[in-house]
Amino acid sequence: MFWRYSLYETKLLLHNRKNWFIAAFLLLFFLVFFIYYSQDEPMTLREQKRIESEETFAAFEYIDEQREDVPEIAEVYNILTKQSELVQLQVYYIGMGNDSEQYIESGLQLNELKLKIHELGNKGLPDHFITPKEEILKDTALLNYIKDNELPLEEDSFKTNYYVENALEAMSGILFLVILLISGSELLVYEQRHASVVKGLPISFLKKITSKVAIYSIQLNVFLLGGFVIGILYAAMKLLAGDFSFPVLIYENGEYIAVSTTKYLLYIFTGFAVVSLLIMFLSILLNMLFKNAYANILVGLGIFAIPQVMMAAGIKSIMIEPLLFIDIVGVLSGDIAITLGNNAVDFSYAVLMLLLLIAIVIGSIYIIHMLSYRKKPKDEPIAKAY
Repeated sequence: MFWRYSLYETKLLLHNRKNWFIAAFLLLFFLVFFIYYSQDEPMTLREQKRIESEETFAAFEYIDEQREDVPEIAEVYNILTKQSELVQLQVYYIGMGNDSEQYIESGLQLNELKLKIHELGNKGLPDHFITPKEEILKDTALLNYIKDNELPLEEDSFKTNYYVENALEAMSGILFLVILLISGSELLVYEQRHASVVKGLPISFLKKITSKVAIYSIQLNVFLLGGFVIGILYAAMKLLAGDFSFPVLIYENGEYIAVSTTKYLLYIFTGFAVVSLLIMFLSILLNMLFKNAYANILVGLGIFAIPQVMMAAGIKSIMIEPLLFIDIVGVLSGDIAITLGNNAVDFSYAVLMLLLLIAIVIGSIYIIHMLSYRKKPKDEPIAKAY
């Protein structure tokens, strides 16, 4: 009966115009995003290094007059001299020199010198000349990955990841939440409006909602993945962004590591699937409580806005932290960990917390469903509440 009911639920989904509108949006989102972003051409590695060279020279000149008076500043000055030479070498190796190996070695030496300046307390340098420690560690992780895997390095090797990461960041978080809440806003409301159609079907309530959640989650993620593939095909043909060999940085176990683009995308879409399950089960719960599609959307948005409001008010609570984990891209980039000041927040931790939230929501659904029977008058026949 479970599979027959699932087939019935699938037919309802296919006849719902709202779901087709959401499907069309997901299929076109990445394509439209890449078309729009095609006007935003990212700087090549050579251009980035030229800018870094100019900034290093400016910092070099800034502390030139101070180095005679303070020994620490004199040491920073000497390090900046070496940094300037290394950056110039990188500009040459990524351009005319065409030597990836030497570019990487120069980059690793450069990052060691930048970290040494941090150890000296950045003496004599104003904030705008200081490279954040996190950025140095990120660059080191990328260079080590490219070195260890002997990957080719060109001026625009990162171009594909630039577009992919920006597109996924735009979808992750609030936008994906709204899509899920709209999709799940009538999971039970339809049955409440047409009780005679589904009343008395020989299937338990928990199996029924499991079927609904599975079907709607699969539908959304299939169209999301399909839309991503369409967008990538456009980016590869029109933007010449089809090189997936360049690694992506993620935050894991309190540090930044580089992973292949394939592994990154696996993390992303696994995270999207878990978030889909959470929001669909939450929609079931909200349908039971409010019996209104609009309330489902508004209350759902309100729940996930709680952490932002509390943090804006200077209030931190470990109880509301998992609500932020629906932003999978933010979790992988380490932005959520930095925002919360919690180094333990990485992909594995976030998924575990989301699964725990799913278990809590399912438990709440079961309790409310059981309580609904007890509210029935004794002289009325027992019927399913939903």
